[in-house]
Amino acid sequence: MRTTLDFPGELFVYLKTRAAIDGVTLRETVIGLLEKGLAAADAPVPIAVEPRKYCPPPTIPSKGPMAISMKSLSNADLYELMDAETLERDAFGTGRFKTKSA
Repeated sequence: MRTTLDFPGELFVYLKTRAAIDGVTLRETVIGLLEKGLAAADAPVPIAVEPRKYCPPPTIPSKGPMAISMKSLSNADLYELMDAETLERDAFGTGRFKTKSA
């Protein structure tokens, strides 16, 4: 089917240049671009998803055995706590921290 289209000057130059670069006719370029545009218009529109809101993990206040300020602990204090934990685990028979004797 024949029709007449009036393109603005800059658009016509763009289409003609694109057709020349692609090595096809102006008619083929316009038809191809129209088909792509119509296919894109028929494609489903992606649903906008709201970004997840940050929710900090729940914390449980503790007044148990480790209810001490970490700022007041020195390195020696920390190593003492780790050694006590190791001895406690070994006493319950886990054996995870025992060294093998030769």
